[in-house]
This record gives sequence, C-alpha cells and structure tokens, in this order.
Amino acid sequence: MRGEPAPAVRAARAADRDAVRELVALSYREFAPLLAPEHFRRMSANLARVVATVPDRRLAVAELDGQLVGTVTYLAPDHPDYDHVPQDWAVIRALAVAPAARGRGVGRALTDECLRRARADGARVVGLHTAEMMTAARALYEGLGFVREREFPHLGVRFLVYRLTL
Repeated sequence: MRGEPAPAVRAARAADRDAVRELVALSYREFAPLLAPEHFRRMSANLARVVATVPDRRLAVAELDGQLVGTVTYLAPDHPDYDHVPQDWAVIRALAVAPAARGRGVGRALTDECLRRARADGARVVGLHTAEMMTAARALYEGLGFVREREFPHLGVRFLVYRLTL
C-alpha cells in the first residue's frame, strides 16, 4: 500500500446502487466453492437484500482512481434491522472489497468510517458477524481490536459475532 493513494470513502448515492450490488456479488463469489450451492444462493440473496433495502445514508463506498472498489453498511445504535447483537450496539454489515483492490486499505478505510459514525452516534459498542471461512475479514477486525463475542451455525458453516468497545 505504500506509495499508493488511499481509498476515498464517501456516503453512497442512489446512483451507486447497481454498482454496489454488483460489487457485493463479485466480492463474495470466492466463497461459492466453500458452501453448498443452496447455501451460497441464500448468502448471496441475504447480502443483496441488505444493500437493496438499507437507506443511502447507511451505505458508504470507497473509490480508488475514480472506481468504486468497496462498500459497507452501517447501522446506528437502536436499529431494528439486525438481531445478532444487542440493539444498543452500532453494527457493521456487508463489507465488500473488489478482489482487484484487496490489500490496498479499502476494508480498513470502510471499517474506520463505520467506527467514526458509531462514535458520532454515541455508540459504546460496535458489533458485526462474519464467517469463519472469511479469514481476511477476521484478520482485519481482530487487528482493529474486535473480540469474539459468540458463534452460531448458519449456511452450513460457523459464523462469529465480534464486538469492539469504543
């Protein structure tokens, strides 16, 4: 990443929706061989629903060289849309980075944006979940100080719930 431009993170716009949907699908495609076909279809549908139904103000995108290369969904505390953590926690969901942009700080920049928003919202804790097979995501979150809260089975694999106390 040294010498390369940092990703520019901004709030999503309505015009970004199709590109966000395509980016999420592309970013998670690598997990298709690790899941049963029906589980991969369900995961893909769940992710598509997250980015399709969330208001623009809850989506952030990252750009490198004018290209959309990442996205994340942020839920403020007291959200009604997520039941894997207590309602008074802020939540990070559906973080996606284009395969060609990995290793360039995109995931970190998007996570930092969510943490910034959580602090601005007065959140004391930020939570998220990720699958055990998503090793890069786990490394990112653990490197930022997130700790495992619990786990649950879903889609035939183990999912991990993480929390970060702000």
